[in-house]
Amino acid sequence: MKLGIKGFSIIELLIVAVIGIFILEAAYLLYMGSFKLFKDVKTTSDNIQTKVPSMELISRYFDRWGVGVYTTGTNNCATYPPSDGKCIALTIGDPCDEVTFWGDLNGAGFVQGVTSGTASIVSCRLSKTTGQNCHYLWRNDVLQNDVVSGNIIHLQLNSNLSVNNADCSALTSGSTSNATVSSTLDPWSGSATKTIQAGDVLHRAPHKVRLYCAQNSSDSNQLWLYSDLTDEASNCNSNEPSAAIAPVNSFKVALLPASCNATTGGCRAAKISVTLRSQEKNYQRTYDTESVERTFGR
Repeated sequence: MKLGIKGFSIIELLIVAVIGIFILEAAYLLYMGSFKLFKDVKTTSDNIQTKVPSMELISRYFDRWGVGVYTTGTNNCATYPPSDGKCIALTIGDPCDEVTFWGDLNGAGFVQGVTSGTASIVSCRLSKTTGQNCHYLWRNDVLQNDVVSGNIIHLQLNSNLSVNNADCSALTSGSTSNATVSSTLDPWSGSATKTIQAGDVLHRAPHKVRLYCAQNSSDSNQLWLYSDLTDEASNCNSNEPSAAIAPVNSFKVALLPASCNATTGGCRAAKISVTLRSQEKNYQRTYDTESVERTFGR
């Protein structure tokens, strides 16, 4: 007995092919939709993750603007020491401005009391480490360091500082100090030692903070916001040049009040307007941007 062998008809094959095409098209559209969503979400997420730490870093710099800065009283805001601790130099550019100011970015301390040559202090990252051990001594807002021909003789903490780099944020309730140091501070040059007393304030010598834009060779020469931190102490060298902060399209600075003069001083606030850019392009092959505006006052 012979069995009849019957294949698919052309109509059946065409129906199967059409159904297969619809399935493949649906899968492709689903894939592309998911890919587009992934790319858009990723660039948006990357931009948000860039915005938060970069603005925190900018805030840290401006929060220290003018802190512990020795001033000369002369009509000069372009170099250190400036005429005003809150001096800020501004250079207008397109699409980025450049801004320079001074402030203590390192340790500070408050003297609680002195007993038998030892001072109890509240230390906020005071350091006796080489390259970091350049300090100003302030008493009633008056600098106690010797100044010779405009040059400040920095003081160094005695080697018995205990504890080096103690963090005042870790102080427990009821504590009055977190470190001790010799009440005698030695000058980096000369023999004019200084004796500290209760109520004195110690500040690490300030840095010059410069914020500006430049091309980043690690990002296809795209525009980034940078910071340069130059140590103003003659005997310390804690410089941090050319640190990339964030990719940007623009960085603009407006000094306030509007009538203030960036050359001679009188500016007490700075309004920062920055347009941050994602490092990767979205599905449309464009960069996502996030505009942020903050005002920092001193």
